[in-house]
Amino acid sequence: MQYTEGQIGRVFVVRIDDGEDMLHAIRQFVVDKNIQAGSIQFLGALMNGRMVTGPEEPVIPPVPHFVLFEGGWEVFGVGTIYPGDDGPHIHFHGSVGRSGHALTGCLREKAVTYLIVEAVITEFTGLTARREFDEKMQVHLPMLGERKPADKKQQKLQIAGEEEKKKEQAPEKEEKADDLPGGLAEIIRDLTRRPSG
Repeated sequence: MQYTEGQIGRVFVVRIDDGEDMLHAIRQFVVDKNIQAGSIQFLGALMNGRMVTGPEEPVIPPVPHFVLFEGGWEVFGVGTIYPGDDGPHIHFHGSVGRSGHALTGCLREKAVTYLIVEAVITEFTGLTARREFDEKMQVHLPMLGERKPADKKQQKLQIAGEEEKKKEQAPEKEEKADDLPGGLAEIIRDLTRRPSG
């Protein structure tokens, strides 16, 4: 576990209008206001977008499973802001829903607003935080607190201990998707089917 402590700085309320890409608009706002760290809460509707709804297989490093959605979906979610190698690094997670169907995951690349998205951005000050690429996980992870010199032997022992703990805590039987009630498994398979092309 890692942590860092800071204070709340400025608070912004932002309106993203119909046709604007929410991800791009918020990122540009964060750059323009020089927000180094913070959190984002948002709600509204998206016409279309791209979302990672988990890995293709639960392995490390993960291969993301992308789902495209279109046609006007309600949305709400959160995001975090940390300094990265190329300016602020923003990580968005949200849920979208339409006509009784819902998707939850990491919004990536595009999320075009339908009607309006409202966002509240809270700036954090005094944090020792950044987002860095992790070679093992192959994703950008938040690094919180002061950097400590790497002790290779200690890291290997820690990793071995974590792997042993995971084996001990592994469930004996996993619920299969086909066991889900009322055709839910079929709906999930339809929603998460990869788009052709």
